Amino acid sequence: MLRKLLTRPIWWWERKRPYPIRSRFHQLPPLGVVKGRARFVVLTTTSALHDAMWAAWGWYRYLRPHGFELQLAVDGEIPAGEEPAVQKLFPGISIYNVWSVLSRLCDEQPALGVFLRGHPVAKQVGLVLALSRQGPVVYSDHDVLAFNPPAELLTCIENCVPCYFIDEGPGCHDPFLLDRLNALGLDYIPRLNAGFVYVPEGALSLDLAAQILATWKPEPFVYFSPQTTMSALMCSANARALPDDRYVISTQRQFYSETDVNYRTIVARHFTGPVRHVMYGKGIPLILRQSREGLSA
Repeated sequence: MLRKLLTRPIWWWERKRPYPIRSRFHQLPPLGVVKGRARFVVLTTTSALHDAMWAAWGWYRYLRPHGFELQLAVDGEIPAGEEPAVQKLFPGISIYNVWSVLSRLCDEQPALGVFLRGHPVAKQVGLVLALSRQGPVVYSDHDVLAFNPPAELLTCIENCVPCYFIDEGPGCHDPFLLDRLNALGLDYIPRLNAGFVYVPEGALSLDLAAQILATWKPEPFVYFSPQTTMSALMCSANARALPDDRYVISTQRQFYSETDVNYRTIVARHFTGPVRHVMYGKGIPLILRQSREGLSA
């Protein structure tokens, strides 16, 4: 009975309390950025910029030896004084406002422009579409942390096979866009999670994206419209799911009484909203500890 009474208040406190470790990224050893056509890009908001630096460092230690350039795309103005800290941790990194990349897409495809400007989280779709026209791209949200070498991902990259994380449940989609896909005779990937994907150069069709979104309207608002769009585009590209026992999306340890995932056996975890506090309490401290132990590529 006591546990039941305490669970919700403790969860609220864990989610809302400050986590000073978020701003301690300066304790990580610097990773110099290589230049090339292949990109690893992390999309972040201004408020989550420090989280994105942990995500970038965790992944880039494994992707750097394979010739990936590192980019940080910010949805909003880059806070004054933050760019030098980013450059110090990642010498040579490209950090930019995401609209510097998306504006050209909006000009080329008006229907896509309506979507990118009208939906608050559509920028992930636009960024992947834009960058994959120029070369291979690994895209990550700011809350996906890597803990061990991503062998399966690297195999997909070597073989130019698009890949993605699998959602924990049946998948979340926009029912209006599903009707649109059905009308166009297009299939989609029900459990694709758009928070982390690999896309080879030219694998996604900008024209197809515009066709899917031609009838999209901002009302009624559905949060998962971008994920539905990405699931259709990746389906058309014959994308492959990364094994969900190693590339994890899970609500384990959402509440303090639950068992957490085993970080020794997984490659990475997408710390979605219900378990964001676990990223701060367990995921980021683990990456810091690995950096001190020399556990990189």
